[in-house]
This record gives sequence, structure tokens and C-alpha cells, in this order.
Amino acid sequence: MHPSIYKLTKLLLGLFILLGTIYPQSYILAQNTSSLASETPSNQSLTDASLASNRLLSTPQNSIHTFIHWQQTGHRFPDRFIQPFKLAQVSEEDKVELAKQLLKVLDARGLLVVYDQIPDVTNYIDSLSGLSQYILFDSLPEIYLSQVNGEWVFSEQSIQQIPSLYRATFSSTLEAFIDALPPVAEREWFGLKLWQVVGLFIWLIFALSIRKLFESILLQYLANWAKKTRVDWDDLIIESIQKPLGLVIMIGFLLLSYTNLQFSVSVTVVLSKLLEIALSISIFWVIYNLIDIFAEYLKIITGKTENTLDDQLVPLIRKSLRVFVVVLGVIIILQNNGYNVASLIAGLGIGGLAVALAAKDTLANFFGSLTIFIDRPFHMGDWIKTGGVEGTVEEVGFRSTRIRTFYNSLVSIPNSSLANSEIDNLGMRKYRRLKTMLNLTYDTSPEQMEAFVEGIKAIVKANEHFRQDYYEIHFHSFGAHSLDVLVYVFFSVPDWSSELQQRHNFLLEILRLAKSLQVQFAFPTQTLHIDSHRQGEATQPAALSEPEMVHQVKSYGPNGSLGKPEGLRLFEEGKEIDFGPTKKA
Repeated sequence: MHPSIYKLTKLLLGLFILLGTIYPQSYILAQNTSSLASETPSNQSLTDASLASNRLLSTPQNSIHTFIHWQQTGHRFPDRFIQPFKLAQVSEEDKVELAKQLLKVLDARGLLVVYDQIPDVTNYIDSLSGLSQYILFDSLPEIYLSQVNGEWVFSEQSIQQIPSLYRATFSSTLEAFIDALPPVAEREWFGLKLWQVVGLFIWLIFALSIRKLFESILLQYLANWAKKTRVDWDDLIIESIQKPLGLVIMIGFLLLSYTNLQFSVSVTVVLSKLLEIALSISIFWVIYNLIDIFAEYLKIITGKTENTLDDQLVPLIRKSLRVFVVVLGVIIILQNNGYNVASLIAGLGIGGLAVALAAKDTLANFFGSLTIFIDRPFHMGDWIKTGGVEGTVEEVGFRSTRIRTFYNSLVSIPNSSLANSEIDNLGMRKYRRLKTMLNLTYDTSPEQMEAFVEGIKAIVKANEHFRQDYYEIHFHSFGAHSLDVLVYVFFSVPDWSSELQQRHNFLLEILRLAKSLQVQFAFPTQTLHIDSHRQGEATQPAALSEPEMVHQVKSYGPNGSLGKPEGLRLFEEGKEIDFGPTKKA
């Protein structure tokens, strides 16, 4: 994950906390408030216990409303909010304390009551147990209401669990410290008590200190240990997970301790959701960074193979895994926040069909790339020719293959087209062919022709860069203006530059051989004879004897005195040529 994403996560964390602090400290999200919700109590109604009991506890919704509504600032009446705790075998003061503790637990855990979701019927039956009881939150099944004598009250088991839940939610040491604070600490500032504002600052500073301490330990001790090992991958792992793992530790501490600040439920809901999302992001950040380590390991494996195409496969695997981790992270985060991912994916599947039809060329290119990787018609750096494009392969991607032409342009060919076209892989050649026709003049004697053909064969045998087991050199045909000699040979060289050099050496040897044998090369002409002289008779040198011709042929063979299979060197190799003084204009 890029550092900017990490900074953005921290910024969002601070922003949501800031927004949460200005929310009013109200627990109720009432969307179906009855007349009881808006009723202002009078002294007469408060003294009428039977009337209150009949109206306040008649349904699960009314009972929960009684428990929460009458604890709010401005209309806090213990005689009413303790009504659902009738089964508690304790004093009135203890019932008040139990009600306050339960409300604090619900607030701290971000369990927001929505009245529309609570049944408002007297004879409600739980569909799972078949009993007259109602579980307020699935995440807190210990707390539930039971119908006793026509009234909905908290069960005895629920009342017994309240002290344990309170101790599990809040630190007893911190509670004792808060109780010992002076009254000024209870003053409110932007919807928060003064001690909560100070505690929020200390809480964040402490979390950052834990993260820094963890990263220092990880960097100093584990990094020193990793350096002593013989492998490098453990160093890369520690380096890549240092920051995201430190973030996991910090957010984990925040999740475990934020309830001690006793924020209102509206703030707690936002804060808990944000911390859960941040924790998920940081965990997937660790996995995301580990993908790079896995890719480095794959590079080591593919580097040991002769095929260079699998080296190009490593970046594609890295990109695919990164996309997979990001998509999986988004799905899990959405699922954990109450979104129905299955229906979302189903909707995307229907819409994806239209997208797939529109993107059929992209899918075809993707499957074309898979075909290339499986079939391996070429390697990276091979000289290939396909369609009207010729050059060396530079990169094979998901969509296209990039070829560097010999005039240094970069051509991108869609993989779907490349997979369905003919590919001439010139880079996979073991030998490089030379086929040419040498044209000699018609005044060449048979002896000269035989010597010339055998001389070319001797040149081939003397050069180790030729394929020695197969070549064809023959007097081929009588042409319209010349006697034609077929030369069909193969160079055993690694690249095109070496081929050009050996072609140069070979043709130069043939030219020197022709000069030694006094053989003339013909060219297309039309001759008008005005006398009886034969073609070339005026400049015909004295003919060589047969022994002289044999001697010339052997001189061009292996270890011959005239043979120069490595080419003619008119100038000393590596020495600059002195062209004399430069003329001034």
C-alpha cells in the first residue's frame, strides 16, 4: 500500500472522531415514538405505580423505551427506568445502578436502539425459541426481555450478567480514577465531558506510542536477527510489514480500549465502525505487501530457468494477486458493515454480462495472453515476424504484446490477434541461411567452373561458423546472360550482427577466389557483335594450367595459404586510420 493511503487512513480516523464528538449525547434513534415517548411526566403520574406499570411495560418496545428514555438528561426519573428490573432481588438503589451500568454498556459497545425494529405487541413469541422473550441485540444475547404476568421485564439471567458485562467493558481502575475526579471534570465541552476530552488526547498519544515502540522493537531486534541469516527474504518481509503491522497493533489497542472513554452511542457507533474498517484495511495492507515478497521469490525461481517468458509472468501474477486482495478486502469490509454482498455481486453479475459483451475484445486479449504463456511461441528478446511487424519482443501484458522494431519504434499488438496469427520466430533459429546465385561470364572454361565451385566448398569447410553437415554449391544453370552457380549454405551464429559479419567474410573470400582463378562475373547486358570476337576475348588473360588450378583450389581449403575464412583485413584491427591533414576551406 502506498504511504499516501496510510496517511489518508489516519486523516479519516481523526476526521470521524472530530465529527463524532460534536454529536449530541443522545442514545435514542426513535422513528416510531408513541405518545409515551413525548409525554412529560407529572407528580401524579409518577406516584401512580400501577398505571405506569401497565403502560410502560406492556410491550417489548415500551419496556425498552422506559429503560432508555427516562435516563436521558432533562427527564431522568429512576422510578420509571427501573421498572423493567422488577425481577432483581435487590434494593431500589441497586436497581438504579444496574440500569445505569447496562445503559453504559450498550452505549460503549455502539449498540444503537431502533424502535421500529422492536416488536410493539403484547403477546410476542420468539420464532427461534418459541418462548415469550425478546433478545435486544444478536451480538449481546445475554440481555433479553421476558414476559412475566403480562409485563415485559429483563430476565433474572440478564440482570445477573450486567455486572460481568460492565467489568468486561470498562476498566475498574479507570472507573475508580474517574469517580475520584473533581466536579469540574464533569463539565461538558462540545457535547463531551472535560475528562473525556483530556482522555481522548491521552488515548491517542498512548496508541501512537505503542505503535512506535512496536515498530522499534520489530526493526531493531527482528531486523538484526534477519541480517544474521543466509537468506534475504526474511529481511524483505520485516521491511515490508513493519509499518502496516504497527498500524494493526495500534488500531487493535484502540478497539480494545475505546469503551473506557464512555462516549455517547452516536459517537461510539461511528468510532467503532471506523476502527473496524481501519483494522481490516491494515490487515489487508500486510497481505498486500507480502505479495511483493512472494513475487521476489518467484523471480528467483524463474531466473533459474532458460525460458525468459516466465520472467514476464511474474509481474502479471503480482498484479492479479494485488487486484484479488483489494477486491476481497472491499467485499469483507462491506460484509462486516451490514451490506448484503451476495445480492450486490448478483446485481453486478447481471450488469457484468452487459459489460462483458461490451468488453469482449478485452477478454479476448486476456485469454490470448494466457494462450501465449501456455504455448510459449517466443521468448523475451526473440526476433519475431508476425503480420507486417518485425522486431524483438520487449513485453507481454494482459492486453497486448510490445515489439521493438528495428527502426526503434514500439508496436503494440493485441494478444487476441497475436494468438490467432502466424508467428515467424527468427530468434529460435539454430542456423541462418544464405541462398544466392553467382553469375559467371560465358567465356568461363569448364575447368575454371569446376575449380570455382570446389573453391567455394573449400571456403565453407575452412570456416567454423558454417554448418558443415549440409550445404549445396553447384553449377546450377545456363542463364540468359551468364553461367549460374547456386550457393546454399547455413551460418551457425548467435545473432544477426554475427551473421552479417560472416556473410561479409564469405562473400569477400568468393571475390578473392574468383580473382585468383581469373573468373569473371557477368551482369545483364545486350551485346551487338560487329566482329567475330567472343565475349571478353579482348581482355582474356592467359589461361592457367590444370596443376595451377588444383594448387589454387587447395590454397583456399583448410590451412591453405590463400584462404582467409575470417575475412580480409586491409587495416590493422583496433588501430585508428590516419587520413592525413584536413584541408581547410
